[in-house]
Amino acid sequence: MKKLIWIFLAAVMVLSAPAVSSAVAQSDTVLLVVPSRYSVMQVAFDVARRYPTVLVSYQGTLEEPVLHVWNGYEWMALSLTDYQTGAFLQTYPDRTAFLGDDALLPAELRAINAWCNQVVQLPNLETHELVNGIGRYIPFTPADWRWFAGRYNLTLTNLKAEEAEAARRESWYDESAPVRSPKPGLFKYFTRSRRTRAPEGDAAIQPIEIPAADVVEIPAP
Repeated sequence: MKKLIWIFLAAVMVLSAPAVSSAVAQSDTVLLVVPSRYSVMQVAFDVARRYPTVLVSYQGTLEEPVLHVWNGYEWMALSLTDYQTGAFLQTYPDRTAFLGDDALLPAELRAINAWCNQVVQLPNLETHELVNGIGRYIPFTPADWRWFAGRYNLTLTNLKAEEAEAARRESWYDESAPVRSPKPGLFKYFTRSRRTRAPEGDAAIQPIEIPAADVVEIPAP
């Protein structure tokens, strides 16, 4: 009887214990590691409005960075260890964008290869450069590009259309224009022109000698 009671208690303890599960990667989420600057934060929050985003801010010094993570309502303190191991995440973003150059971004913040190996660093913190860099990396949809252009009073330029137009205007015979492929070579049958051949002069007509041959007589019918 006592043995059955112990088995029952053990089962209750297992069922009542909190479930612990490791985080898994989520393919449609990006982690933005952002310096604590107003204009940069504004772009980061706008990205989060349009795309699933985890925001981590950094400040302090290169040797002792101070980190915070946005939980959707407020900034929460984040230790460097929890950040590097991904312990603060329920799901791992499949890509990360570090904002800031090497003089601003602490090297320790790049040590997240254990849970995210697709990363990019965007050193230029100008608003239009951030929008372009993040937009190409995520990437943005046409609606996203239009939204950010209106938000920050930016001019949209279709680079692919410009490249296509430049290619259309290229001429095979314009040496100043960039040529994407070599000009076609001449066919081997036209490597010599009859017009360029030197005249051979008027040659005397020589009689043609017809050698004697056997004659076969065929009687008339």
